[in-house]
Amino acid sequence: MSITYRRLNPLTREIRLLEIQPAHNLEDPIKSRLITFRHHEDLEYIAISSLYGEASDTETVYVSRRAVTITTHLAQALKHVRAFFYQTTAQKQRPLPERLLTGAPRWVKHLFDLSGSYTRDGELDHPGVLRVWLDILCVNQNDDWEKSKQHVEMKYIYDYADLVVGWLGEKAEHTDAAIAVMAEIDDVMPRSWGEPGDREKNPEDYSPTHRWAESIMHMWAPGPNGQLASTMPHWIGCCEFMTRQYFQRRWIIEEIATAKFPAFLVGDSLVPWKHALTLYRVMDEFSI
Repeated sequence: MSITYRRLNPLTREIRLLEIQPAHNLEDPIKSRLITFRHHEDLEYIAISSLYGEASDTETVYVSRRAVTITTHLAQALKHVRAFFYQTTAQKQRPLPERLLTGAPRWVKHLFDLSGSYTRDGELDHPGVLRVWLDILCVNQNDDWEKSKQHVEMKYIYDYADLVVGWLGEKAEHTDAAIAVMAEIDDVMPRSWGEPGDREKNPEDYSPTHRWAESIMHMWAPGPNGQLASTMPHWIGCCEFMTRQYFQRRWIIEEIATAKFPAFLVGDSLVPWKHALTLYRVMDEFSI
């Protein structure tokens, strides 16, 4: 079954958003309704940036009570966004990571208010609304005019989103170690490191001295049996993170870079854009 779309009004700059229902478990099917809004600065939504995934690997999601088939990769993106920003009955209350809050807009800081509260019977009482933009469902794929229009306005859609989430897929064996390394590096790295002119202004922060990195030099230490640092789990995880298929598509990086507050979702962890950029610069500087 396909979605019945009403054509967007180009004069009022309309946008369709999915309002996703909460779920009890991560793997519960996506249930949502597709709503048309007039696009304005106060409209709150999350935009998902993702590769399409394998066309032969599909799942069913429900949009306005209609069963719709999309790739499993995109369905998992929706499920993980739902799980991260809605509390399920299986999750304990968790605070939004402090590092994520740095520079975040007001709405992002209060995203966990979407969780509402659960009754004793496990039903959500007064849930909030999670609005998501995902092109495969929010754009009429059978309307060439609309597809071309949305492609042109992608920057506008990302710029007005309160958060743009780049879906990287499930975690690998050493992903958590890589995320910990990114956070540790970000804690000690000077804010201006890697910016144009900083190498000339603060040469001691670059090769061969790297003064700023003195407190984290243990990351480059050999393993307990003399293994090269590059073969340790945290650097294996970092290399795996940066070589994911998402980062091999220049166009998708250029799109998400236009967002006010971009981040990457890998499994159940949200990684700020700045952490990924910092990791890229460090791996290049230290030839990892």
